[in-house]
Amino acid sequence: MPIDVDEVQRRKAIAEATLAVAARDGARAITIRAVAKELGGSTAMVTNYVPTRTALITNAVRAAESRWRTDLEDHLGDLTGTDRLRATVEWHLSTEPEDLLLRTLWVEMLSSAHTDPNGVDRDEPRESRQEFLDASAAAGVPDSDLAADVLSLLTRGYYVSTMEEPAYWTPERASRVARAVVDALIRA
Repeated sequence: MPIDVDEVQRRKAIAEATLAVAARDGARAITIRAVAKELGGSTAMVTNYVPTRTALITNAVRAAESRWRTDLEDHLGDLTGTDRLRATVEWHLSTEPEDLLLRTLWVEMLSSAHTDPNGVDRDEPRESRQEFLDASAAAGVPDSDLAADVLSLLTRGYYVSTMEEPAYWTPERASRVARAVVDALIRA
């Protein structure tokens, strides 16, 4: 008799195991076999839900994005207008302990775009850009579309910069940049 498995829970467990392997051994150590071992099962236990290494990484990144959305909403609370825009940008330009690991996985995921275009999460950048667009419009930024593009490029660049020079990109420095960019966009 087949075992009834909750696919959402299994994907979540696979994501957690993928993150555990990456945290302990580095992003390059992520393999289907390593994740299966972390779960205490066979490779089929993994490949039935995520068939490739890129899919493992994408699954882990997408699981984190779900937590990010909740964290962002909690951070923004009932802020409106310019305060909401600043808080949105500052949140994106912040680094929690797990963020550097996830950014490493994000770069791994992006590096496979030429061989596995379906393995790249294209929803999250669009959702982030829409958040910037909505917050910019609500803050009265004259060119909300341009502001959303600038803020999208700024935050993506920040993600890479924090991996290159984590000690340089302190929360204070990133917050200062966020305020300066938002102020410039509002004045434009």
